[in-house]
Amino acid sequence: LVRAMAEDKNIDLVVEVGEGLPSVYQDQAKVQQILTNLLSNAIKFTPEGGRVDVNVTRDLAGQLVLTVADTGVGIAEEDREIIFEKFRQSASILGDDGLTREYSGTGLGLSILKELCKLLQGEIGFESVLGQGSTFRVVLPWVCADRPAHASALSVRLHDLASPKADEFAQPKEAGAGVGGGDPPTALRSTTTGETAER
Repeated sequence: LVRAMAEDKNIDLVVEVGEGLPSVYQDQAKVQQILTNLLSNAIKFTPEGGRVDVNVTRDLAGQLVLTVADTGVGIAEEDREIIFEKFRQSASILGDDGLTREYSGTGLGLSILKELCKLLQGEIGFESVLGQGSTFRVVLPWVCADRPAHASALSVRLHDLASPKADEFAQPKEAGAGVGGGDPPTALRSTTTGETAER
């Protein structure tokens, strides 16, 4: 779904995973839902031909940091206090007749993300410039794999979580594929430190 959304709008989707990320315990399903929702939202509010960047790393406290930045419509300053409320959307995407069809929705996406972050004892924040784009940042606590965790926890590798081959972001192609061929216009890339691979 995420890949199809990006391709339909000719959006450059880039995933960067930091080096040295450990195996960790966390609720994999909820983390993937957070990441997918952030990406879907970013692509939805980014005009055709734009760019969405995903960065997965950890902070000095060892917490997981998911950052999704887009070149979309941005969020008006007066709306920044209400975007995490249910059934509320930024007035910056309103037209004379209400929400434009392109950006219309239930107004539940960001409120759900906030609740998921709370369930994982994490937090979500953002920065935005109207007309230039937004950057959302999710910080989640993790338990390193060499420490005990409760039985229901899932052990996941951060690189696999954010890698295109972990879900529908992209399917790997052979080296050199996509040059002069009939591939989709979207340049879907997975970028790790010191290495960039076209997808």
